[in-house]
Amino acid sequence: MKQLLLVITICTITFTFAQSKQKPKNDARFSLKPETLIGTKIPDLKAHNTQGDLIKIKDIQQGKYLLLASGCLTCPHFHRDYPAIEAAFADYSNKNMAFFYFYKSLRHPELNGYVESQNISERLLHIEVAQKKLQTKVPWISDTMDDEMKTALHSNSESVYLMSPEGTILYASSHINEVELRSALEKFIGPVKNKTTISSLNLPRIKRSILPENITDDWQVERPTNLKILTIIPDHPAETYYVKLRAEADASLINNGEGKLFLSFFPDPIYDAHWNNLVPPMKYSLTLPNGVRATPSEATAKEGAEDSDTKPRQFLVDIKNAKAGDKIKISLHYFGCTPTMCKAMTHDYTITLTAEDRGAITAGFNKNRNNTGNRRPARR
Repeated sequence: MKQLLLVITICTITFTFAQSKQKPKNDARFSLKPETLIGTKIPDLKAHNTQGDLIKIKDIQQGKYLLLASGCLTCPHFHRDYPAIEAAFADYSNKNMAFFYFYKSLRHPELNGYVESQNISERLLHIEVAQKKLQTKVPWISDTMDDEMKTALHSNSESVYLMSPEGTILYASSHINEVELRSALEKFIGPVKNKTTISSLNLPRIKRSILPENITDDWQVERPTNLKILTIIPDHPAETYYVKLRAEADASLINNGEGKLFLSFFPDPIYDAHWNNLVPPMKYSLTLPNGVRATPSEATAKEGAEDSDTKPRQFLVDIKNAKAGDKIKISLHYFGCTPTMCKAMTHDYTITLTAEDRGAITAGFNKNRNNTGNRRPARR
C-alpha cells in the first residue's frame, strides 16, 4: 500500500531551488509561489524537531506521502485557516501519511507583542505557545534560522504541500483552501467515509487582534508610514535577550542615506519579561560609521506609569550622511526582568541599513488613529 506524507507551511519565501543558493539575501525572494513547484522534487532540506535536533525532511518522511504546512504565531490567516489541516489529519493520519506544520519566521512581528526569535531555542518556545493557543494535534517542526525550508519551498504565510514518497511535490498552494486540499488528498490517497468537519473538532476561534494606536506618548512615537524592516543581528544570538530590538527605516534613509530610523524595544513575552519601573529605565546608545550623524545618538526612556509594564519603548532617530549597507552598532542598557528575576544587562546589536526582506510586514501598525489604525494586517 502506498504511504503518504503531508507537509504544511505557513509564512513567506520565494526562490527556485537553484536560485535560493545563488541570490543575495535582500533580493526579491517573494515573487515566486508554491504552485510553481508542482512536479518538482524538493532538495535535501533540513529542519529542527521540537527537541532542537537538526533533522532532514526525508528522514521524517520515512517513505510516506508527506503533508507540510507553514505556520507562525502572528499570521491571522493561518490562525483562521489551520483547522482545515487538523480535519485532514483526523481523517488521513491513519492512512500511512505524515503531517507536519513547519514553523517559520514571523509574518507580523509585534502582533500581540511577539518579536522574531534569535536562536532555535526561542523558536521552539514560539512553537509551544502556538500549540497551546491553537490546540493543534498535527506535530510541529521548525525551519532553520537561515530560512532553508521557507526559501526552498517559496512559502508564504499559509502555504501547504503534498509530497510523494520520492519527494515530488504533487500539490502546493499559497493558501490553505479546504476544498482544494481535500480534492488533492482524495486524488492521491483516496476518499474517506464520514469526513471530519471542522466544527466537530471544537478548536479555539482566534479573535482578531486589536492593534495599538499609532500615537506619540511618553513611551512610544507615531510611526511614519511605509517603513521597511531592517536587518539586525544580535552580537550574541545564543544568549537570552529579555528585551528585543526592532529597527525600521524610511525609504529616504535606505536609498539616500538621510531619513528616519525607528527603534522599538519589546520585553519578550516568551520569557514573560516586563519593564521594572522601580529601577533606572532603559537606555540605548549608537556607534556610527565615520561621518554619519544621528539625532539623538543616545536616549533614555521615561519611567512607566505603573510599577511594571510591557509596553514597547520607541524612539525616532534622524540619520544623516549614511549610505546603503552602512552598519550601526547599538547598545541597549536595561534591567531584564521576569516574575523570578531582575538584573541589569547590556546587549548589543548591529543594524544594517538594508531592508531585511524575509516576507514580514508591520504595515498594519503604521496607520494613525484617524486612518484604520486597528485594521487587520494585509494578506499577501
